[in-house]
Amino acid sequence: MAFVRLILLEEVLLLTSGMIFFGGIWGTVAATVVLSGINFFSHDLAQFWRWEIPLLLGGLVGMLLLLIAGRIAKKSQIVTGLVGGLLSLVLFGAFITPVVAIILSALVIGTGIIPQNKKSQVLWGFAPTIVRLILGLGWIIYGNILTL
Repeated sequence: MAFVRLILLEEVLLLTSGMIFFGGIWGTVAATVVLSGINFFSHDLAQFWRWEIPLLLGGLVGMLLLLIAGRIAKKSQIVTGLVGGLLSLVLFGAFITPVVAIILSALVIGTGIIPQNKKSQVLWGFAPTIVRLILGLGWIIYGNILTL
């Protein structure tokens, strides 16, 4: 029974990471609420606040980073091409190997992963995605440590 509980916990943590990646700031809010619920059911009241304060601060910092990176990326005006390319890559990559996913993404969708612009525009275009990936991985790691 403990094994099934761990599998379900990992599924919930992967869903929270997906909420951050696809939902942005609102996804980060939802993921923070879900992790707060896991924290509430995993600890007593004294330990709850010991884990909850860093969780809330991390969520707040993550939302601020997403807001700042998103505003800078909008100024570079290449966000839509990057979002289309990355979403198609994720959808294809979920079902087939990554190399084939990249090829199919380029052939079927036609949206390049890296646009032909200045390097700084490409970097800032990828910044929201990189922040989302880091936050998602951070929440998975924090959620696993939370339930020890």
